[in-house]
Amino acid sequence: MVTTRSASRVVGHDSPQVMVSNLGRLVPQASDENSEDSDPGLAPRRVKKRSRKGAKSSKKLRRRGRLDLMPTMNLDILFHILSFLHPMDLLNLSRTSKDFRKLLLQRSHASAWKTARLQVEDLPDCPQDMSEPQYANLVFYPHCHDCDRVVRTVLWPLRARYCSRCIDANTVDRWSSNCRMPWALDLPNDETVQHKQLLLKKAVDAILVEHSKTPENEMAAFLTKKKQHTAEVMEHAEQCKQWLQSVASSRKHELDALRLSRQDAIVARLTEAGYKPELDYVGIFWLEAQVKTWFREPKTLTQKSWDRMRPVLITMLDPVRARRIEDEVYGDRRRILIDEYKKYLQQPPPSGAAFDVMPHAVDVAEFDPFRDLIMSPESATITAASFLSAFQQLPNLVSSWRTKIDQEFLNLIRFEENHGDSGKQKGSDWLQLATAVFVVESGSDSRLLMYPDVLSWPGFFYASFILSNDELFRLRAKQFGCCRWSTSRHLSPISVFEGAAAVVQAASLDPKTTRREDMDRLDARFACGECSTPDRKVVMTWEMAVMHSYRLHRDQQHEEIKWTLIEGDELTNVKNYEQAAKPPVKPDAIAYCALCQHHVRDTLSLAFILNHLAEIHGVPSNEAEQGIHYIPDRNSISVVSMVLDSDGNVSNDASHRLVPSYCSGVEILRYKSHVV
Repeated sequence: MVTTRSASRVVGHDSPQVMVSNLGRLVPQASDENSEDSDPGLAPRRVKKRSRKGAKSSKKLRRRGRLDLMPTMNLDILFHILSFLHPMDLLNLSRTSKDFRKLLLQRSHASAWKTARLQVEDLPDCPQDMSEPQYANLVFYPHCHDCDRVVRTVLWPLRARYCSRCIDANTVDRWSSNCRMPWALDLPNDETVQHKQLLLKKAVDAILVEHSKTPENEMAAFLTKKKQHTAEVMEHAEQCKQWLQSVASSRKHELDALRLSRQDAIVARLTEAGYKPELDYVGIFWLEAQVKTWFREPKTLTQKSWDRMRPVLITMLDPVRARRIEDEVYGDRRRILIDEYKKYLQQPPPSGAAFDVMPHAVDVAEFDPFRDLIMSPESATITAASFLSAFQQLPNLVSSWRTKIDQEFLNLIRFEENHGDSGKQKGSDWLQLATAVFVVESGSDSRLLMYPDVLSWPGFFYASFILSNDELFRLRAKQFGCCRWSTSRHLSPISVFEGAAAVVQAASLDPKTTRREDMDRLDARFACGECSTPDRKVVMTWEMAVMHSYRLHRDQQHEEIKWTLIEGDELTNVKNYEQAAKPPVKPDAIAYCALCQHHVRDTLSLAFILNHLAEIHGVPSNEAEQGIHYIPDRNSISVVSMVLDSDGNVSNDASHRLVPSYCSGVEILRYKSHVV
């Protein structure tokens, strides 16, 4: 339907001809008995334009060939045409010209309005106290009956529409003190507004006048008549409310169907463009949330609309495609690699290809042969057998990887001024020395780690990847549980602990050439000069001596700490005591499987390692032996120091500050340091 400019404004006029129950407005017209020009709410306000001073009046040429000749047509033909119109169309047509108004508002032509009304499904019949044009205006003209603002809510019992500004001026609350109507009287009322029973002011004034003029002997009939009329109006109002609710529900279903059809059309177009897997991956609701307007618009999708939205949708779905392939395609292949790499590590290394530390699966996945298989086209089928040739090249790949990370680690180390850069100049060979001991700091926490254990420091591979903005990076890290080994994410300083040189010198060896395996073969014991007395020596292995220096004497100058080599019968007594009094490793100690190839992130609590030995290697927990089936972390050894008295007797130094197991510290090292 088309709303003309003249139909945009309606003004009401009071008239004695208005019925009490009719809440519309009248526009004075000629007193034609066969005319309904007095019907309220049908005539728009005509504003007379002021002519500009000095403007010459010119006769406007009359345009022909439009609607102005329709009233002169044969009435049978004209009313046959009008029978196809909606009531709102008739309202608009009656406001286009005086001729149409005069024609359509004649009572003899009410059938045209009735025919139009009957085309509206389930609309209640026109009440007897309203004309067809008035009823059409009430039902279909969405404007306030007082100020002409747009109003969607109809006060059906009052037969009116009022905006929030005009409702107080035209109605009165039955329960308020301003209402002077006796309780015996009854009028149609509206309870739309909470805690109010609204009556039309005009109706109240009219019924009070009529009540005052009614003789006493006719009062009972008068009250009965008004009560009956009120019941009829309220019943009709309830029918109109139900009809309006059904129309709103039907319209909602219609709009929902259009939106669903539009959504299906968009999905079909995207499927044709090859983005069906992406839609299945994120779901249509994700895409709808990104561009809600396009999906919620209740219109049929046209080619023009699709051409406008297609580039935007493709731009949104391309990153989804990359994420889907990373997750579903590459992720499945990486899981195959993880399983196969576990099996590889559970077997003895190939001849001549043993490494003290193997890489994590996340680094193996980035080796070229493995990466090419993982990143192969989506259509390619990758199975466990596909990685056989890549695993044959793994020893050479690991060797190159170790050389690379050793150099990165050396570049990260902060050497003291008196040390110079000799370690960096000698490269990875320097890392094999017994003096290659490092202080790793993380906030207020600091650890003393030896090579190659320091390569498993969590700060190198377990950065806070969750905070990264790169979705693909986060997805890969989630698949492996950690990131690739790198020093770029390690912001904490790493320095060389110079106190290890004093322990090596105490064994009469050169700190610049003595390697770790040399100290292990020597299997010497050392007494701390700071903690010992003439009749009481605090004795420990060389590794624990280095830790002892850091944990208790790091604030002293390294040359001030004197270490004494234990020899002869004293050494024999100490070793015999260690063998006899060696307590079992605590279940919460940190260890790794000795039957698997040692690799990054393979250290777990001893309880998990014992389960691993039983399930994978068939070694019962009660038969697992330290050094053969599992190797405790250097910092998890319970017996840290011993006391050797002047008589050669050895005992555990229970009062010494180093006696408590360092395993709890290793747990902190493993778990707390993950957030480095």
